[in-house]
Amino acid sequence: MPHATIRWTGGLKFEGMDSLGHLTIMEAHKNYGGLGEGTTPMDLFLIALGGCAGIDIVTMLEARKQELEAYEVIIDGERRDEHPRFFKKIVLRFILKGNLDDNVVDHVIRLTMTKVCPIAAMLSNVAEVTWSYEIARN
Repeated sequence: MPHATIRWTGGLKFEGMDSLGHLTIMEAHKNYGGLGEGTTPMDLFLIALGGCAGIDIVTMLEARKQELEAYEVIIDGERRDEHPRFFKKIVLRFILKGNLDDNVVDHVIRLTMTKVCPIAAMLSNVAEVTWSYEIARN
């Protein structure tokens, strides 16, 4: 079962610990009094989305015998002006490298973003989530 413990460490900085003991440092953005020493919670949402999608994409491509050499995703989020300032738009740009079949990559990414990745599913309920991809071949 997912579990997290968050501890205030002073100022506007917090340590988050997951169920396996991994630490994440979070902090308010510099514009809101942070010192720039930790990741903002909203940026962690985007990081979590990219990691969740990545786990699913890499797993499914490997299961389909695709020769993936590198995976990267660049994510931009646009927040609402009014409070609560959650994301209203999220754009993902997947960059994959290897000997990959375009049809397989398209299918796997579409499946990940619409059915498999729970973070994408949750965020798509409150934000417009779009994606594109490119394949860098050798």
